[in-house]
Parts: sequence; C-alpha cells; structure tokens
Amino acid sequence: MKIAVLFSGIGYHCDKPLLYFCGRLAEQYDYKVVRLSFTGLSRVVEEAFQEAGIQAEKSLEEIVWEQYEDILFVSKSIGTAVACAYAGKHRISCRNIYYTPLEQTFDYDPRPGIVFHGTKDSWARTEKIAAMCGERGLLLYTFEDAGHSLEVQGDLQRSLEILEDVMKQTQAYLEDEICYRRLEEEEICRKLFDRFIRRQNVTRCRRREKDEWVIRDDPFVDDWTEEDYRFLTVCLKNTVAAGGFVYGAFYQESLKGFVSVEAEMFGGEHKYLDLSSIHVSEDMRGRGIGRALFRAACMWARQKGAAKLYISAHSAVETQAFYQAMGCVEAQMYHQEHVEREPYDCQLEYRLE
Repeated sequence: MKIAVLFSGIGYHCDKPLLYFCGRLAEQYDYKVVRLSFTGLSRVVEEAFQEAGIQAEKSLEEIVWEQYEDILFVSKSIGTAVACAYAGKHRISCRNIYYTPLEQTFDYDPRPGIVFHGTKDSWARTEKIAAMCGERGLLLYTFEDAGHSLEVQGDLQRSLEILEDVMKQTQAYLEDEICYRRLEEEEICRKLFDRFIRRQNVTRCRRREKDEWVIRDDPFVDDWTEEDYRFLTVCLKNTVAAGGFVYGAFYQESLKGFVSVEAEMFGGEHKYLDLSSIHVSEDMRGRGIGRALFRAACMWARQKGAAKLYISAHSAVETQAFYQAMGCVEAQMYHQEHVEREPYDCQLEYRLE
C-alpha cells in the first residue's frame, strides 16, 4: 500500500494550487492521501512550528506506518519543517516533495526528495536554500522572480507556466519513484551495483582528429568487468573521503545512476572541478536521470566556488549528444592525465557562472 501525507503552510491549505494538484496526482498514482491543513498558526515561525507539530501528531496518531511500503510526505512552507521533524521523531523512511521550504527546515535533517523554491521568496534566501540543498544532496528546482507561493506577482501567465512545470516535475517524481541522494563512503561496495547495467552498444564515435571534430564508425560494446567494478568502488570511496561529491539515483532501492565530482580544483584561472563519472543504468536511460544527476553536480560545484566542470567524456555519439544538450563545449585547457589515460575521450567543459 502507498500513502501520501500533505503538510500545509501558514494559511496555505491543501485546497491551494500546489498542494491541491499534487494531492490529485498522488490519488492518480494510487496513494491514499491524508491532507493536513493546519489552523490558527502564529505568524512567528518558531511558534507556528510547535503548533503545527502538535496538530500533526494528533491527526496522524492512528496511522500504522509499517503497513505502507511507499510513504510520501508532501509539504509546503512551515509544513516542510514539520514533515522533517515528524519523520525523524517516528523514524519514518519516506520520500519527500518540499514546496518552498524555510531555512529552518534544514535544522530537522530533511529526508531524500526534491525541492522547489522561488528566487523572490521572502521567507527563505536563495543562496541559503541552494547551499543547504547542496550539502544534503537534495535536488533543487528554482524559479526566477517567483515568491513564496511560486507565483510571479503581476504576471498570471508566468505563474501558470511555473505551476505547470512544478506539476510536471512532481508527476515525474511520483511516476518513476526515483530517489536522489548523496552516497556515503561506507555504503559504496560491489553489492551496491548488483542491479546496475553499464552495457552500452556503441556504433559511432565523435572524436577530434587533426584539429577537427569528426564522426567515425566504430562499433563495440562498452561494459564493465568485475575488475572494473572493484576499481570503481575504490575510486568513489576515495572521492567521498577526500571531500568530493558522489550522488546516486535509486529506483526500488537499487542504484540506477550516479555522478561524482572531485574535491580538488585545478586549471588556474579556469577554476575547474573534475566531473569524474556520470553513468545511468541501461534499463533506466531516457527518463531524465542523467540530467538530474548533472544538475546536482553543477549545484555542488558552484557551492564549492568552481567556475567550470571538466569532463573527459566517452566519445560515443549518444554520450556526446547528452553533453551537448547540457551545454558542454570543448575544454579551453586539456587535462593531460585524462588525455593520456583515455586518448579517445572528448575533453569538455561546462561553465557554471
């Protein structure tokens, strides 16, 4: 069975657009939906948090969480802090959709999920939300000029476009049940990749030859051996231990995609951070996982002060098409170690600023 709990905000009840349409979507995907519309809350955040927490405890006291294999918490504003605190207190393993979280929300150890934030949200500073999402590996969607209700004042058309975009991302999250989070050093082992399929059928490659980019027929199957998997786990562990970033996409509790960024900056004025790996399991390609992982890597690298990501990219035409779609271009400075190790790779960069 599946259950979705909607935690409202101060004056933003479950009949308002974000929570109303999300609730309807959850019902469409066979969730039992419980709607918590908090009443009589103080305008003082700390007091509202306490009042809403008491109401949540009372409203949810008869739910037997153990009978649900899929628990989704959807929260808005002060409700995001209440949802985090409630999940922590009751040790509930849940997925989350956070609509316009407050800065205080991050004091309560947010669980894995996605975050939506407007750059003109008067209740939360964009730089703080971005930094805290980056630290916790939460996927963040930001909307320029949108306020605390993800609406643009005086621009109805833009507000409707934002609502549509938010609901599309919400639906994708519900539909695929893909969970994104940072990986810890101790969990990175061979078993983590038991249901990961590296296999890639390559037919044509894009390579730089004599100062020109050319496409050549070069059919082969790219896959990993057991030795490759062992080497990969060592590399990813080292990345985490050195302060780098390793971020995974999980489907039905199995790793289906991951990205890594090294901690050490190089390239002088270029201020590169090395995107050392990004892979999506063969059975999950085409669902936007690669884009989500790349976006998370960019967000983390920005927080570390990098100007660019450096990518030594597989030359397969399909792989190159992905990087081109993301906005990557040929690197201004080649990293010789990468060139020597993988001479057929394409040396690319992505500007973060």
